[in-house]
Amino acid sequence: KGFGNYRRLDFEASRIEWEQSDPTKTIPLQFPFGEHDLALIYPKSIVIVTGSKNAGKTEYLYNFLKLNMNQFTIDLFNSETSPEQMKARLLSLGIIPPVPFNTYERYDNFADVIHPDHISIIDYLDLNSEVYLVGAEIDAIFRKLKTGVAVIGLQKPPPSVTYIRGVKKVIERDLAYGGGFTAKRAILYITIGNNKLKLLYVKTPKKPTLNPNNMTWTFA
Repeated sequence: KGFGNYRRLDFEASRIEWEQSDPTKTIPLQFPFGEHDLALIYPKSIVIVTGSKNAGKTEYLYNFLKLNMNQFTIDLFNSETSPEQMKARLLSLGIIPPVPFNTYERYDNFADVIHPDHISIIDYLDLNSEVYLVGAEIDAIFRKLKTGVAVIGLQKPPPSVTYIRGVKKVIERDLAYGGGFTAKRAILYITIGNNKLKLLYVKTPKKPTLNPNNMTWTFA
């Protein structure tokens, strides 16, 4: 006979001292397309940057790094390139050694290594065929954060191609591999593809009268 699944009861629940918190205490991160003028970023936040292969995801993350590296303690986790290629790409952006940020090689279980109070840039989170675990990995990172922010690069499926009355139409997908689970913890969800950047989801708009969701920029 099966005995089912059991777990030890956990009676711990951390008290949230929300009455003493300051709602105006946001983190003044700068974003390459001026997203900081549209979205508030609070401590303990997840920002998702997703793009199809060669869509510009890494370049976006490196530009974000450049904009913020002199104001914050930043840890860059790389699973995308060799040290040589990384250096070439950083140099092309004018990021010259010695640099004021830390770089690490890491492929999975990022929650084990990220600092809870730093700005962590993950380029990128890839679970290969186990895309159903992406949401759980993002959730684990979120739980690790205290005052820090994790900016997580994800890959999304390539666009689908269809023909309508003989006319080719390319349909760009917005969500990364893992679908809606990748957006569950995001305070800001940025999607890149076909030379366009879209703010797919902004949890807290900076200007209550302006809805930035689905706002799009075109770049060369």
